[in-house]
Amino acid sequence: MASCMVITAVICVLITTVATIVAFATPNWMAFRATGAICGCAISSGDCDCGLWLNCRGGYTTDSLDNCKWFFDDDFHIEKSLPDWFKAVQGLMSCAVASSLLALIIGLCSLCCTCKGCNPHQAAGAMANLTFLLLAVSVCVFGAKAYLDLKAQVLADTLSQDPLFSWSFWVAVGATGMSLISSILYFCVGRTDDYLA
Repeated sequence: MASCMVITAVICVLITTVATIVAFATPNWMAFRATGAICGCAISSGDCDCGLWLNCRGGYTTDSLDNCKWFFDDDFHIEKSLPDWFKAVQGLMSCAVASSLLALIIGLCSLCCTCKGCNPHQAAGAMANLTFLLLAVSVCVFGAKAYLDLKAQVLADTLSQDPLFSWSFWVAVGATGMSLISSILYFCVGRTDDYLA
């Protein structure tokens, strides 16, 4: 039977994976209130929510994606105009989704599979640690460049029209912390398994 720490680590990896996928897929990394210089949000008035893969003019509504435009539409018109740092964040987040899914699969397999001479907890911990590194770099690059290039703000100021970091960005920040916790838990479980063997 799996220990409490192993089950806790699997739950942390599950939360990390769900949060990473949500942050990856939703169009809410940055909220432009007046004008936007990236993501195809070059509008003269109104709101525009920008994600990693699409923007939504007039704000994102959960009812439909009619007001949203994918970066790959019109022969990759928006994707081609994105700055290099934005494309790097897209790539890092894509790898983070893959590594978090792999960490989850290895973690779930480690609940029911035991083998002599191998330690699946160390492998799950390594994948969770890779997820942490990928998420940390992507969040840091996006946060720093959005602040430096676009003057993105954390809190809304009624007198300012600067863009805001939106909830998908903060979900990615939370996934980063959760992946660090899960990798530490897995490495601790792997160490105790090594001592018991």
